[in-house]
Amino acid sequence: MAKNYVEDGKTIEIVATAPLKSGDLAQVGDMFAVAVTDIAAGSAGTGIAEGVFSVPKLATEGIAAGKKVYLKDGAVQTDATGGLPYVGVTWAPAANGDGTIPVKLNG
Repeated sequence: MAKNYVEDGKTIEIVATAPLKSGDLAQVGDMFAVAVTDIAAGSAGTGIAEGVFSVPKLATEGIAAGKKVYLKDGAVQTDATGGLPYVGVTWAPAANGDGTIPVKLNG
């Protein structure tokens, strides 16, 4: 192993600014992670920073696979207007009316 190896980079510490439930998206700097367990506001917990997760999406938008998505009001969408934070790339399509979509985080 290289002498400068730190870790595999699959998880990251989340310090919750509001209560998080297991499976919630959390922004950590310029990236996103999914909370592994419930995390109380002000507490630290573990987030998974890579992989594909089903996340809330803007219900009024149909989104194809392979599209970049951004977070607004707790849901992902393809419109990045206003400098919205980048979450990842859609892994499968979701139709208008669907409430969730699979997204490869930080991809």
